[in-house]
Amino acid sequence: MRSAKDIFKNLVIFTLLIVITMMVIFHTYKLENIIEVILNAKLIYIILGLIIMLLYFLIESYNIKRILKLLGDKVSILKCLKYTLIGSFFSGITPATTGGQPMEIYTMHKEKIPVSHSALSLLIHLGSFQFISIFGGIICAIINHNMLSDGYIYLFIIGVSLNLIAFSTEVIGVFFPKLAKKIVNLIIKLLKKLKISSIENNIENINKVLDDYSNGAKFIKSNKKVLFQSILIALLQVLVFHSVPFMVYKALGLTGYSYLKLVSIQTMFYVSISSIPLPGTVGISEGAGFKVYSNIFGPNLLPSAILLIRTINFYFFILVGLIVFLFNLIKKRES
Repeated sequence: MRSAKDIFKNLVIFTLLIVITMMVIFHTYKLENIIEVILNAKLIYIILGLIIMLLYFLIESYNIKRILKLLGDKVSILKCLKYTLIGSFFSGITPATTGGQPMEIYTMHKEKIPVSHSALSLLIHLGSFQFISIFGGIICAIINHNMLSDGYIYLFIIGVSLNLIAFSTEVIGVFFPKLAKKIVNLIIKLLKKLKISSIENNIENINKVLDDYSNGAKFIKSNKKVLFQSILIALLQVLVFHSVPFMVYKALGLTGYSYLKLVSIQTMFYVSISSIPLPGTVGISEGAGFKVYSNIFGPNLLPSAILLIRTINFYFFILVGLIVFLFNLIKKRES
């Protein structure tokens, strides 16, 4: 488990990024205008957006529960929702979402779920989600090719490349474990030559991860149907997640863009920024969002729209994840 010091440090950096981002927005746009637009938004669509995000987490929880059940672990959907929300919180406050999965695995381990099982369930779900996000993003970029201009195309290329590297690493780790270990050993040798001594302390953990990936390959090869089902579930989850901008669009009383059009734009946008190594991609999401959604919401509604989208699909559930984590921590200490 991450130490309290590490968690506090990540929270401080995360909070500073939010403060800086908000200061830039409120310096550029009038705060009173932003507040007025938000207060006049149709509440029903804001609530629907939050319900959609809850459904997003429930879909992921169901997929993890389903895989754990196949591995022999009986766990309720509510417990899996707890793991997912805690993981989402730590993914949000750590660079490149590196803290989410380890914390989920740790939380499951504390509740008697074997690390090999939790790691495998998360690996299958994450791999499925990344697969849909990457190739869905590329398809949606082709559909919305007219939006890839004025430098945004470079952000899109970088985002897709980073996602492909992460996805390829997982695929190699799962299906080509011997090659993965050779690559890791070469990297370790290089780091040793560069006198990065801390790598020695992580070799055992790295090999453990590779062994988990190898076990994942055996499970997937003998349960191909499970992988196919996970991809379909991830597709539904992606569609649900990318529905939030449409809800905000309707909340602000706008018409003209269809549901599918806004989902396709958000899908393209997400793959562009999701792998940027900033906690919660705070700053870059808002900044790029102003570019992508400028013609959709217009200059008067744009800042309010971006803040509503980010609050619904990120900030609100970061707060929920923090509350769930603290409640779980207190409950464990009392037991």
